[in-house]
Amino acid sequence: MHSNIFQLEERPLKFEEDYICEEDFYDGFVGTIADYVSNDVNRKEEINYFIKYLKKYGVIHNPKEQSIIFPEGFRTKYFSERFLNFKKIAEDITLEEFSTDSKNIWILKNLIEERYGIYIYHEKSWVTIDAFVRYRLEEGKKYYIGAVLDYHF
Repeated sequence: MHSNIFQLEERPLKFEEDYICEEDFYDGFVGTIADYVSNDVNRKEEINYFIKYLKKYGVIHNPKEQSIIFPEGFRTKYFSERFLNFKKIAEDITLEEFSTDSKNIWILKNLIEERYGIYIYHEKSWVTIDAFVRYRLEEGKKYYIGAVLDYHF
């Protein structure tokens, strides 16, 4: 299976040297999350996919600047459906399921943080998009899109 890593920075990236590359992920990411990371992607196509995914939560994209803004309220919109699903599954889970590595436990973990989905590279480190939205995102702030990488898990 494949997914993407999107570089988001607080300043425009002016030089190619500012873009992340495969080698930035050899220590820690490859071998833990991914089998490999590749820069062999159609950047424009993957950014369009990323923006389409985020639009339902209200993200504002400026293609000319290669920037996005996560507006006020983005965080709650992003997590609201997953929160409701989490509550429903947690309410119905049995002690037997909770005591083992059941499908419902796996689903609950993924509703909290999807480990094999989109990753964000921000401030010289990578995190899941869920962790980025929870802990690093400043609503209303502009982020500039840098490199886009593919990874296989």
